[in-house]
Amino acid sequence: MKIHLLLSLCVLLLSTALGAQNITSNAAYKSCMDSLIRVRSALVEEWNATIPPHFREAMRLEKEAESHPEHKDSLLAIAAKERQTVQALMPALQQQMDDNQAERQALMDKYALVFEDAFPYFRMRKQFSKDSLSILLKKSSPEIQRSARGKALRKYIKKRQRGEGEPFRKFRCYNVNGERFDWGLAKGKKVFLIHDGLWCMTHGMNNSALRKYLYSLSETAPNCLPLIVVNCEEKEELLAAIEEYGLQEFCVVSEFNKDMGILNWLYNDTTTPTCHHIDEKGILVKTTEGVNQDYIEKEFLNIR
Repeated sequence: MKIHLLLSLCVLLLSTALGAQNITSNAAYKSCMDSLIRVRSALVEEWNATIPPHFREAMRLEKEAESHPEHKDSLLAIAAKERQTVQALMPALQQQMDDNQAERQALMDKYALVFEDAFPYFRMRKQFSKDSLSILLKKSSPEIQRSARGKALRKYIKKRQRGEGEPFRKFRCYNVNGERFDWGLAKGKKVFLIHDGLWCMTHGMNNSALRKYLYSLSETAPNCLPLIVVNCEEKEELLAAIEEYGLQEFCVVSEFNKDMGILNWLYNDTTTPTCHHIDEKGILVKTTEGVNQDYIEKEFLNIR
């Protein structure tokens, strides 16, 4: 409880400090947002450390009561106290997380057209018409218009996005050693391109699942090249993803232009993962949100 009160005080003090601070640069904005995100992480950690254990203990006691009717009343009484503890802790923690979310949203909304790291419209581009996006970009600050996000949005607005049935545009990407990926490796092969979202496939529970599936795919379809494209900015991030998911034996690359590369502005990838299925002739035959094993095994691999 003392930890909980201390954290509440920290949240209040941080909110007051942010409210009083005059943000005049992207670096200052990023620092403020990072501080709020750290508070959010601390709240999530506290939630995970307090709420689930009490729930699990209550469920364990209730199950034990079924097996030991002679102790049923006492066990259920303890279980009830565990649930009461949860009910006492949840509202305050939830309120603090809601308040933190509101502060982060307010901060982003206030500076959305001022600083690059606050500019949300490239990420949210599917929610707006290109005419609306063009107006928002023109209203934004010169800093945003010159930024990577601004340039990516301008490309998206001006270019016609490519889709299924069209030749897939090969793009520059690099491996963990900084070497440019050789698209010649894909010549005469089908390409199963997975664009980011590795965590979304596993939710942190079974990081070996993708590796096992790709091994199986390689054995059953040696003429299909799995290509994993990770959204990141540094080689260290790419290496971390390879190691976390055990993908050392596969082609794992990055544009090193996080969330703003060709796959984003030309193919309009926003969901993670986005999977592109490219035939031996280099034609994009299908794009899916997530790995559609049925399509891959029943249709894609059988395309001639």
